[in-house]
Amino acid sequence: MQLSLTPFLLAVEFGFLFLLAWRAGLITGETREMALVHAYFSWIVVYGIATCVLGALGCYVSEDMLRLLPGLWLQLITVAAVVGPVILFMTVRNGLRRIVDTTPLHWFAWFHGMRIAAVGTGYKTIIGEFPLYFGLLVGIPDFLFGLSAFWMARRLKQGSAGEREFMIWNLVGALIIVPAAPLLLQLGLPGPMQVFAAAPDARAVFTYPMSIAPMIGVPLFVLVNLWVAWRLWERRAAATAGAS
Repeated sequence: MQLSLTPFLLAVEFGFLFLLAWRAGLITGETREMALVHAYFSWIVVYGIATCVLGALGCYVSEDMLRLLPGLWLQLITVAAVVGPVILFMTVRNGLRRIVDTTPLHWFAWFHGMRIAAVGTGYKTIIGEFPLYFGLLVGIPDFLFGLSAFWMARRLKQGSAGEREFMIWNLVGALIIVPAAPLLLQLGLPGPMQVFAAAPDARAVFTYPMSIAPMIGVPLFVLVNLWVAWRLWERRAAATAGAS
């Protein structure tokens, strides 16, 4: 097994979510609501551990899995696992709203600063352990977005960036990954859609511990982008409706 920072980054992502829920509970006094949000975040952790175990067992690079074109749909399971409870339970949605409303927005920008860890993708590409095309087309934009997080956090803290700008920035952060990354992954996996066949191919992305990134780590970053953008859009729409 290769040495990787990916498991530690995932642990920090999880810790950040629980910190926000705990803080929102203290500020609002909504203990029952936040308890359900804690349960929701615990479910994400359980799911994340399960994906790590499957990656360690080599399930994502097995011949049976590759025949199913996993690059096109596999990460949708993660999206369904994370988004499903939000759609089904209003209490969870309300709790997520309260978290954004009680959290300094620059904290969310700092959170995405961890995406500079994509520099590791660049390093692995240089030493020949990672597919060149994926490092160039996904790794570099993700790294640059991580760098922009420090600039955005500073502007938010100083009050020189507004909610609309931050909402757009979060949408850009999501669009860097979706839909390009899943499609590019499939184009580098053995099968009828393979275009990038030079070694190493995209199986390197789905090999543990790197598999943690596409299966849970990166989707969490994207979903936090969308979560914050959704709440900011709600607040903007409410303010517009109130002014009319």
